[in-house]
Amino acid sequence: MQLIKAKILINEKIRVKADFYLMELLAPALAAEARPGQFMMLTAVTGESPFLKRPMGINAINRDRGTVRVIYKLAGKGTKAMSRLKAGERIDVLGPLGNGWNIDPIGTKSAVLVGGGSGIATLLPLAQELERRDIAVDIILGGHSAEHIICVEEFSHQGRSLIATEDGTMGAKGRIDIFFSDEPHYDMAYICGPLPMMKKAAAWAMAYDVPCQVSLEERMGCGFGVCMGCVCEHRDAEGEISYQRVCREGPVFWAREVFFHG
Repeated sequence: MQLIKAKILINEKIRVKADFYLMELLAPALAAEARPGQFMMLTAVTGESPFLKRPMGINAINRDRGTVRVIYKLAGKGTKAMSRLKAGERIDVLGPLGNGWNIDPIGTKSAVLVGGGSGIATLLPLAQELERRDIAVDIILGGHSAEHIICVEEFSHQGRSLIATEDGTMGAKGRIDIFFSDEPHYDMAYICGPLPMMKKAAAWAMAYDVPCQVSLEERMGCGFGVCMGCVCEHRDAEGEISYQRVCREGPVFWAREVFFHG
């Protein structure tokens, strides 16, 4: 974990209606440490910027170039301040943070990645790593419209992409569950996106005994476990319930450990 002022290489709007922005940072030491599924805490270096940093999932890691990338959606004062920064300026970055995806289970030969909203972006480094390990990948992406489906071209190089939009402007019309087969053949499921979508996808995977990991999103104050502002209810293998920090013990958890109600 490092606190640096990273140079901004790119900060541009990539979706006009959906308000998605892409920011690429020059941060060699951070890029060398980062793993798929981890996140960073960012804040614009301006007098009007909110004090608290904003958690951003890592969308791309390029160790050769020493760069990392995030895709963020305008949601308030913090992201609005970020959106006004220009290439060449610097931004405060703390990271990499959290526990990323478990990509080492023995015997994993095929996996399904399910993403929606901003969560789609954080699945890209995972898809790339799975491809490097010769693990077959299906990628299911969902959103309200084509404006809300991001990284499509990059995902097309990693595996088979299945896309659903509620208004039918990209892929099949409907929600992602239209792609949930009755006999899933996967050895692992990885899910990131809006909570209702994650719960539905996790329930599908667990119903067919497919091991399933989910990446949770919570409001965070510090990003490294001190403030206790992002706890979630957690159940261990013995059934004991406790509270764990999404920023420290997560953001990735086994679905059975956090989605056990209902």
